Amino acid sequence: EGELLGQSYFTFLGHQLKKDNTEIVSLVASELERIIQSKLSSNYRIEFPSWGNQYAEFFPLFEGKTDVKYLVQTFVKGHHNVVDDRMFMDQNRVALENDFQHPLFNDYPDPVFTLDVHGNFLSANNALLELAECSKEELLQQSFVPFVNPTDLEKAVEHFQGAIKGVPQYFNVNVISTKGTHRTLDIANLPLVINKEVIGVYVIARDITEAIRSREVAKEYNDRIYSILESIIDGFFAVDENWNVTYWNKQAEHILSMKKENILGKNLWDVYQDAISLKFYTEYHRAVSENIAVRFDEYFPPLKLWIEVSAFPSRDGLSVYFKDITFRKEAEALVRSEKEKYLTLFNLSPVPQWVYDVETLQFLDVNDAAIQQYGYSRSEFLNMTLNDIRPDQDVWILQDIVKTKLTKGASNSSIVRHKKKDGKIISVSVDGNSMPFEGKDARMVLAFDITTKLKAEQVLEASERRFRALVQDGSDLIAILDLNGVYKYVSANSRPILGIEPAGFIGKSVFTFIHEADVEFFREGFKMLRTTKRIHMPPFRFDVGGKQYRWIDTIFTNMMDETGVEGLVANSRDITEAMLDKIRAEESVKRYEMMSEATSDVIWDWDANTDLVTWNRGIKRIFGYDQVEYSYAWWLDRINPEDVLHVTTHIQSLVDKLEPKFEVEYRFRCMDGNYKHVLDRGFIMFDQKGFPYRMTGSMEDITQRKAYTEKIEGQNRRLLDISQLQSHYVRAPLSQIMALVELLKAEQQVAGNEETLTYLSQAAERLDAVIKDIIKNTEDN
Repeated sequence: EGELLGQSYFTFLGHQLKKDNTEIVSLVASELERIIQSKLSSNYRIEFPSWGNQYAEFFPLFEGKTDVKYLVQTFVKGHHNVVDDRMFMDQNRVALENDFQHPLFNDYPDPVFTLDVHGNFLSANNALLELAECSKEELLQQSFVPFVNPTDLEKAVEHFQGAIKGVPQYFNVNVISTKGTHRTLDIANLPLVINKEVIGVYVIARDITEAIRSREVAKEYNDRIYSILESIIDGFFAVDENWNVTYWNKQAEHILSMKKENILGKNLWDVYQDAISLKFYTEYHRAVSENIAVRFDEYFPPLKLWIEVSAFPSRDGLSVYFKDITFRKEAEALVRSEKEKYLTLFNLSPVPQWVYDVETLQFLDVNDAAIQQYGYSRSEFLNMTLNDIRPDQDVWILQDIVKTKLTKGASNSSIVRHKKKDGKIISVSVDGNSMPFEGKDARMVLAFDITTKLKAEQVLEASERRFRALVQDGSDLIAILDLNGVYKYVSANSRPILGIEPAGFIGKSVFTFIHEADVEFFREGFKMLRTTKRIHMPPFRFDVGGKQYRWIDTIFTNMMDETGVEGLVANSRDITEAMLDKIRAEESVKRYEMMSEATSDVIWDWDANTDLVTWNRGIKRIFGYDQVEYSYAWWLDRINPEDVLHVTTHIQSLVDKLEPKFEVEYRFRCMDGNYKHVLDRGFIMFDQKGFPYRMTGSMEDITQRKAYTEKIEGQNRRLLDISQLQSHYVRAPLSQIMALVELLKAEQQVAGNEETLTYLSQAAERLDAVIKDIIKNTEDN
């Protein structure tokens, strides 16, 4: 082996034959070239006299589908004549099995194996054994069929039979190992031809599982990118290196009022000449020339739009994302204006206000009302913390508030005691909200002096005790408010119902607890209590702390004239669960309606109680019917009469088995009388007694798919006829011609060959007629 490897095959052949080798070497070289060009195995043996009673045969070993990587030579024993060919056929099969013990096959990186004409394994290399996940002994006792995924079995058998007929086959197939591992293989089925007869199939496989997955991932990625570009709220367009528009999404159409078909393929600057003098032109060119991303805002006068742009250069041109920020620009201007107003309101507000640093509790700003009420100057305030305005014994309360409430960043209210500069202690209702201030995490506080109010409330407390006893254990929440909506009283059951102590309401406005979306209608209803005795307020959302809301149902009664009450009495119930159930039901209906409108299928829903089938708009688009509600009998009447029994029997069998999922194909009559093939898939819903009370499904129009499948099947049948004609009729006259040729060789010295030549001519004419018939059938297909 060491002497042989690396040596030219023809040098080795010349040394072995020694003399009279020119003709044989030339013959071998010609045959090898034919195999490489045709990619078919040798169909006759080459005799080497110096090797005794042995003959060489060759066949190609492929890399991929078309590239011949190696040429394999095998040796067979016997006499090279027609009579003996049949006798050593089985010996050749044994020789093939022995050849596959060579490292060239065993260590080949891709699976390589041979099958006999029945599909049974004759040999296999190590790569196949690893893929099949079984031993060689187990493999050689089986056919290839158990390893093929059932969904691909028909295809695999068809290609195997094609190879047995002498035609190389190339295809992909899904396989399953003995341990259940699924893979996808790229297969080359090559006929094993010995003495013009196919004795089996030589198979080269390549595992393309990861490649298939990669392509699927790539396709999914491309589809996702397209969907993203079409669904993003930003406008997007792309231009090539010549500034011709290559992509324009829907949002770009909307923002710039330019239809896609009116700009695709056109030069961007020809269409938007007004933009040449603006940043759009200079920044886009800078992005391309410097190969950098650019971001900028620019006003576009023709459309009166402020546009925020992000542009990114690419190998093919420029990608541009943009959004309409006109509203934001206007809002920023409004914010600047409002900030100025805020400063004015802050300083001129009669309610003491200040801003402090959440981390250090340092005062950052105070208004004039705070200065007047507490007696400290502005500079004194700005050198103090919140601890400095609290009585010493109340400092721990502040620390508790900071730890439990302020760190959450939510707005909150509380009643605390404050100390003025002169040492006087006052009761204060404090409302605070988190806000950024000069780059710091801060809170703004409003401090209402409620000292006098608390004293008055203490006077009222005695008269209210009896009232509390009556209502504090009830399931309803009772509260008394003044005409401005400020709480005067809240029953003790506010804590189990809303999780808020009654004291958390007193002195605060009800509007601070109402969800901002509900404030307007609540305010309008509340105003009516000035002239109306009793109002049942629509349900509204009530803040129970940390922007967590509960739905409240309330009846307000004006009892301003009642001694001991002198306010608006609110009887409230927590109806959160009922409202959430209602909202979830409404959202479910909306989702169904949106899905129904978005799908390209025809969605239907049958209600057994009404016997009505409700359809989405697809019934108009696909079948031409105007209504969206028909009876169950109407649906049955439009199924092709030949399909009705099949459909009803199928559904009834599922009902009998209580199987909820169904899928059935049938023909459905359109408004114009024509039938379309549909694939109907859906679910059956059963009640506790097993009775079907509802069915929901979707009908997919598969008419074109059906027609295409039938066309392919027809083409396959015609091609099969051609193949049979080729294999049967051509070989008969061809065999006659070959026999006559042999006869002519034997009769070279005998006179009277005229009759033989006549037979030869007739056979050739029949062959010509058959070939013409094949050509005609091929052209017709």
